[in-house]
Amino acid sequence: MTNSYIAIDCEFSWDEALHQAHLSFDPTSKKHATAVKRVMAASAFEFSIDDEGRVSTGPVVSWNEFDWGGEKAVIEQLFDYLRARPSGAVLSYGGLAVDIPVLLLAAMEYGIRLPDQLLDQPGRRGPRPHVDLGLQLKGGGRTWSHLSQVLLRIGVPVELVRDKPSVLRPCQPKAWQNLADHVELDVLLLAIAKVAWRVSQGAPVLRLEPAIIALIGGFLRQRRDHRAASLLRKYAADLENRYGAQLAIAA
Repeated sequence: MTNSYIAIDCEFSWDEALHQAHLSFDPTSKKHATAVKRVMAASAFEFSIDDEGRVSTGPVVSWNEFDWGGEKAVIEQLFDYLRARPSGAVLSYGGLAVDIPVLLLAAMEYGIRLPDQLLDQPGRRGPRPHVDLGLQLKGGGRTWSHLSQVLLRIGVPVELVRDKPSVLRPCQPKAWQNLADHVELDVLLLAIAKVAWRVSQGAPVLRLEPAIIALIGGFLRQRRDHRAASLLRKYAADLENRYGAQLAIAA
């Protein structure tokens, strides 16, 4: 059986007008509340893992307000993309707590139907259409780990992770391109964390280093000029050397 995933990530900005409107009658209103977040960019990266441990990759795509004209267009593109791929499970990190509520509020504002993978359907049977890796790592415990911490723990270079927690709303066209690179790198890093989790759960034949190398290769074939391309190539080369050394020892 092949498991197919669509890793997604969103970047948000704060709507000061919404915050001020609520603040006008509720002095306890919090500026960082979920209801005053807006989607300024979104991305998706498809990948799959088959029974023989082979990893294959699909498109890397992203949308942002600068290129598409506003939040409504960004979420429409993301939703249409997911609707066109109903068999792919949506993969997020902390998505049930953050991304999905903001996407839901935006869909309510603009009168847009959520794609099936994001719908709340009590009693749904069959494979889960949305996988929150953050919840899988948390399990039954109370401790949450930030994705950047998880990535560092599994050996992702700090240079690829350093900018992950901090994203500002762009003011210039070049900055919007940097945001596109950022949100696209995020979904690749999420995919890397997912394959590491699958290996830890005993996925048959799946090996960590070859799986990550395949993900990076699929990403770079589509994003040769990505600002992190050289770092990703070096990371993949280091993984190849490490895996080669492991094979030599085993032989």
